[in-house]
Amino acid sequence: MKILFDPQVFSFQEFGGISRYYCELIRQFSSFKETDPSLLIGYSNNRYLPEFDSIRIKPFSPSRRFRGRNEIIKALNRKYVRRHFHDFTHIDIFHPTYYDPYFLDLIGTIPFVLTIYDMSHEWYPHMFSPFDFTAKHKRTVSAKAHRIIAISENTKKDIVTLLNIPASKIEVIPLATTLSLTAIEDAHDQLPDKYILYVGKRNTYKNFPFLLNAMKELSQTSPDCYLICAGGGTWTEPERKQIDQLQLSGKIIQRDVNDRTLATLYSKARAFVFPSLYEGFGIPVLEAFACGCPALLSDRSSVREVGGSAALYFDPEYVPSLVERLREILENKTLADDLRTRGLKRMELFSWEQTARKTLEVYRTAAG
Repeated sequence: MKILFDPQVFSFQEFGGISRYYCELIRQFSSFKETDPSLLIGYSNNRYLPEFDSIRIKPFSPSRRFRGRNEIIKALNRKYVRRHFHDFTHIDIFHPTYYDPYFLDLIGTIPFVLTIYDMSHEWYPHMFSPFDFTAKHKRTVSAKAHRIIAISENTKKDIVTLLNIPASKIEVIPLATTLSLTAIEDAHDQLPDKYILYVGKRNTYKNFPFLLNAMKELSQTSPDCYLICAGGGTWTEPERKQIDQLQLSGKIIQRDVNDRTLATLYSKARAFVFPSLYEGFGIPVLEAFACGCPALLSDRSSVREVGGSAALYFDPEYVPSLVERLREILENKTLADDLRTRGLKRMELFSWEQTARKTLEVYRTAAG
């Protein structure tokens, strides 16, 4: 089966769960005898793609960020797709990596499968720019897709509710992680003896200000506990202002990471905290489990579906709920060790090979 992926997510994502998902699908399909995957792309600053010798990309201003850079990459890739699409013959399945419907007039009768990661734009429209057309595009392409993949049961439920897509058209296929304890390395600089870990973007529904408020309250009983934020970019001005107002300067650390340093941070953290108000899946939950890090998770959307009984949960709109959980995990070593064991056991339910095998079955159904 010949599978063609488009460049959408790789036009704007250097790191992140969505681009990692497609890289792992391509990696798995490349190892299957029955599949022949290709990625049609010209330009990208994505950090995962160089892992593939067969994928040739040109970086675009990788060291200089400026407003509109990703839009330029997107336009260049769209032009590249239109120029080279018909170089690929006998395509069995087309799999767009995001929701822009630009490809609909190109693929003709080729069946396409759409993955929907979450419905955050539909649930929280006030948190996104009025010039963000993700929700509109998602509605357009989901109506025309031959099959839809949802990455959790909660996401499937939201798709049915918000897009009026028949449940019979949607297959739930969980994600996985490549991170593990085998990837850890010695820290290049001294880490605090006691720290909580936050991973990824900090904007909108990720609920980061809530976590800062919890750290302020926690500092009254654990003044030696730090918060390390892995990835997500440097502090924004509102973040700096809140950190200063809460008198947490010096206790909140931001670090850029790769997979090895991220695994190290997970493995040495007292706990991983995930305060998000909404998630389609939540790969960082699995990363924490895989690296033996106790997980304290928001009790919202799909998160409990992923974490199961291997984590502790809190109300992400009630600061004392999180503070209580933080104190539990900091003061009870037996509880922390139990959560580490449960997390590693929970990881046995998830693998990229299983994700790819189930995805291949969806392709076969779509292709008839």
